Amino acid sequence: MPVYFVSHGGPNLLDPKDYPPNEKIAQGLGKIGNEILSLNPRALLVLSGHWEAGATTLQINSKNGIPQPLIYDFYGFPSWMYKEEFPHRPDPELARQVSTMLNSANIPTEIVDRGLDHGVWVALKKAGLANAPFPIVQLSLFHNESMEKHVEMGEILAPLRDQGVIIVGSGMAVHNLRDLFTGRSQEVPAYVPMFDKQIEQALLESDNRKQAVVELENSEYLRKAHPTLEHLMPLHVATGAAKDSIKVKKMLEAYQLSLSWSCYKFSDE
Repeated sequence: MPVYFVSHGGPNLLDPKDYPPNEKIAQGLGKIGNEILSLNPRALLVLSGHWEAGATTLQINSKNGIPQPLIYDFYGFPSWMYKEEFPHRPDPELARQVSTMLNSANIPTEIVDRGLDHGVWVALKKAGLANAPFPIVQLSLFHNESMEKHVEMGEILAPLRDQGVIIVGSGMAVHNLRDLFTGRSQEVPAYVPMFDKQIEQALLESDNRKQAVVELENSEYLRKAHPTLEHLMPLHVATGAAKDSIKVKKMLEAYQLSLSWSCYKFSDE
């Protein structure tokens, strides 16, 4: 099964006035959703920039088979966005399997009851995956900024791909909300395409993708593109999970002021 990195934005992604079906970002996420549906996976395992556990420990949801209430972890949006639903089903068996894999690699993991945060349900809903015929499980990130450790986490998860599980990292290729909300960005700042292209080069042009994404920590644009790194770490997990996949495809490129929506697919075909 392939691995995806998607950029998820905010809850207004679901507003048809902001993102109508023919809009570029809506089309890109819709294409990814259609691909996933066509593959009929056993499950989706998703990591989001909105859930970090411990510095060296992880958490995973789906403790039981009952979907938990969605997490509306956003503020100041229209009231209807806090009533949105995302029907889905968890998978306690997959949660236990992932926990065992991580524990065997000396990463303590706790299975918990937790709803999906907006980094998962908003993006997947826009992709057309509400009421999907397969379960959806969310795994946390580490609460640290180690690119290397997140790549290693992805490598541990990689065998799931041969068992019908699609792994999705959900973050943002560039995510500077400070510049967005303070009005500093009236047009796309130079650091947005510059860092976005560095990601693209690391994934599409490097002979060693895993090392190349770790070396993004040396980029002069890193802390402008990501004042904090939690929205970049899902890319590193996805890259690790892809391992030596032959093909990497950029599924979407779109810039909005101080944000980049770039999305990628890693596959063996």
